[in-house]
Amino acid sequence: MRPLNISILYDAIDDDERDKQIKAEGKAPPLMHEVLGQVLGPMGHRVKVLKARDVLGLTKLLAEDDSDLVFNVCEGFAGVGHHEQHVAALLELFGKRFTGAGAIGLSLAGDKALAKKLLAFHGINTPRFSVMQAGSVDHADDLTFPMFVKPSNSDASIGIDQRSVVNNFKELMERISYIQNEFNAPALIEEFIDGREIYVSLLQGEKLEALPIVEWDFSKVPAGTARIASAEAKWDENSVAFRDAKEVIARDLPDFVELALKEAALEAFRSLKLRDYGRIDMRLRRREPANDAELATLKSDAAKQAAREGWELFIIEVNPNPHLATDSEFPMAGKAAGLSYPQLIARIVESALTRDQR
Repeated sequence: MRPLNISILYDAIDDDERDKQIKAEGKAPPLMHEVLGQVLGPMGHRVKVLKARDVLGLTKLLAEDDSDLVFNVCEGFAGVGHHEQHVAALLELFGKRFTGAGAIGLSLAGDKALAKKLLAFHGINTPRFSVMQAGSVDHADDLTFPMFVKPSNSDASIGIDQRSVVNNFKELMERISYIQNEFNAPALIEEFIDGREIYVSLLQGEKLEALPIVEWDFSKVPAGTARIASAEAKWDENSVAFRDAKEVIARDLPDFVELALKEAALEAFRSLKLRDYGRIDMRLRRREPANDAELATLKSDAAKQAAREGWELFIIEVNPNPHLATDSEFPMAGKAAGLSYPQLIARIVESALTRDQR
């Protein structure tokens, strides 16, 4: 790859959060734009950073930027997660070539309820759900307890903790109220899938490929602890789930189950118009073997064999532009596929450079 001028675009709130962490703990890990700069520079690229702090400032930065490529790691704007789609839209208005999903992909995947409706349209299995905002029900499947309640438009496990799994009407109402008041967001209420937590990372090359499957293994978490990807499990070093739940490469899955998971992930990626790279979060559980009517609804031979032998998979969430920290799921999957971290980043850059801008 020829040397490029690459601008790394990130949300300035990241600096503020790091300053708080340093003040509280005396240290903080490097920010994503710093990690990427340390990787892209030695490849021969000329790297600079663009700090998104306010709309007028960002507009001025982009108007003056003459880079070949913007590596977009804005997971939000001014700390608001669902504004990441607006950053992408602004990049598109300026005609910038940039990594990752465009505004439409970020919009579709960012609205979890809408994403679930689109997945269902494409015949992709997702938990039954309902959406409630300010007492108004947007959609309602038939649901039974236990249920799982989370914000409809947040990621990074924001709004998810041990109380997200509700077992009765009182807990359900309390959780809905908490989501709406704390996050000013619709509450997404799903059937709770008590199964294995699966992550399928996807990377564009000559063709879109699924990398080795990562599992967040909750099997050693004590009974009574909800086995979910909560904020505590991800970030709280004092929590039981953080201590006992480990991310591993899922090597014990039958070949046809692994293929069925990857096929569903690929279909979801394409259905929500993602680009370059992504991660599909799934749940996998055992059940009674599917009957003939259920098998008739499935498209692929792998999916039919999995269902026939009592495996059931659900897409929980679709993540465009997943986090690229070196210890996160996406690089972990890349490493299992034989890709070093610099090679993984180079593949993302190459995909953004060579694909159609649409």
